[in-house]
Amino acid sequence: MDDLTALRNALNGADPAAGAAPAPEARHRARTDAIARLEESPAMSRPLWRRIPFLVGGAAAAALAVGAAALLPPADEPGGIPSAYAAPPEPIEVVGGDPVDGTDGLLALAGVTEDRGPAPGRGRVGFVSTSGTELVRLTANAGDDDPDETHGYRYVPYEWNEWTGPGGEHRSDDHPLPPLDKGGEEADHEAFLERGSESFEDTLHPALVWPEELPADPEGLEEVLAGLGEGPEDRSPAGIVNAVEFLYGTRPLAGPEEAAVQRVLAGLDGLEYLGTAADPLGREGELFSVEVEDEAAVTEFRFLFDAGDGTLLYRDSTLLSEDPEYGSAEDYGLSYPLTAAQVAYVWSGWVGEVGERP
Repeated sequence: MDDLTALRNALNGADPAAGAAPAPEARHRARTDAIARLEESPAMSRPLWRRIPFLVGGAAAAALAVGAAALLPPADEPGGIPSAYAAPPEPIEVVGGDPVDGTDGLLALAGVTEDRGPAPGRGRVGFVSTSGTELVRLTANAGDDDPDETHGYRYVPYEWNEWTGPGGEHRSDDHPLPPLDKGGEEADHEAFLERGSESFEDTLHPALVWPEELPADPEGLEEVLAGLGEGPEDRSPAGIVNAVEFLYGTRPLAGPEEAAVQRVLAGLDGLEYLGTAADPLGREGELFSVEVEDEAAVTEFRFLFDAGDGTLLYRDSTLLSEDPEYGSAEDYGLSYPLTAAQVAYVWSGWVGEVGERP
């Protein structure tokens, strides 16, 4: 029996979230908060997943998030649209030769970026609008008596909107796009198939709230990134990259702030410049890559920056290998390298209140 089914059976019909499937961001926040609490216990010694995971690999994460956020159906979409199973996204095409060391190139770009002015908009609430595709892998059963465990996956194309206030007030609007393809057993994942556009509101854990002013120097910013989340600082490449991804998803950046991010990335071992590429929205930029390893996986992270002003246009992540203890692509009928996420940044700036659009 999968973790989510076991949890709901234990509630004996009193589950207030029966039939609801949490959005990826809600699962991320719930898992982070739950593990932050577990870290207070001497029994929790492994640092794995202290950071916000970029890939959800099973029903356990969903079970943690059942009561984590309130479901607020958007007023303009009362019926929602079906949650999408999608085929793996097409990789972006790169124009260039063999990869080269990217340190000098990204440092040079940071010099351009720091001359850019403040993030657009006015107010104290950060608004980030993105679109992209995310892989979710599910281990589940269809709810029969002692059924065989099954493994399914879905590539879900989304439009996301995120608001974050100065006190951690947070709203996430998720809009899955129409289905293209599927993998796994539909009966196992009916709740996900039935889920349409959703809005979630909650308050971020204080350890996930950025300071009102971010350091514009790379040393100061690295300290802030390493301190994200509960527990000891994590200055490992995986910890820094995961924090950078969370930063871009929740905070508009002025030119000097984004230049500091680029200088932090330029300091990572193995950073490569791959060439010029166009993101799924047709915007051209310079593509940089870094491969990092943690206890669970080896992952390649890529960042596409506008050459004119240094703005991040797009990022993606690809699993190169995994520790079988934490998951295996082969269980799901997939193989490595395995695309985990593609995200294009549509607009980032300041607004007056949570829910307000520019």
